[in-house]
Amino acid sequence: MTNMTNDIGGTATQDQAVNVNSAAAETLALDQNEHSRGPTLVEKFVIRLPMGLRDQIKQLSEHNRRSMNSEIIMVLEGYIKQQLVQQMTDANEDGNFQVGLRQPEADLVRVLENLPKEKKAALIELLG
Repeated sequence: MTNMTNDIGGTATQDQAVNVNSAAAETLALDQNEHSRGPTLVEKFVIRLPMGLRDQIKQLSEHNRRSMNSEIIMVLEGYIKQQLVQQMTDANEDGNFQVGLRQPEADLVRVLENLPKEKKAALIELLG
């Protein structure tokens, strides 16, 4: 058997190198299999958590019957959505931004709300 130099400066036989390559191939296949089973997971991200936060996430995820990963994603997505809504509200000059309403719909709602009672009644009768 021929010897090969490994990454840490030692030597490894060809059999050992083949075993390492096989293990790497199996891990890659498992990762690809995992991605095909669920939602499109294209990135892994390692994060360091302050002491005790992991336990809090675990308790919350168990309470909600979700995995810790799903719980973290829900929290992050909720926070990002909240920030976007806040930015839209801040950017709207009159402060009448409502989630889910496009600007023309928001304008129509505002006009209808400001109509006098008799005009609202006449409009409802006309549309009815």
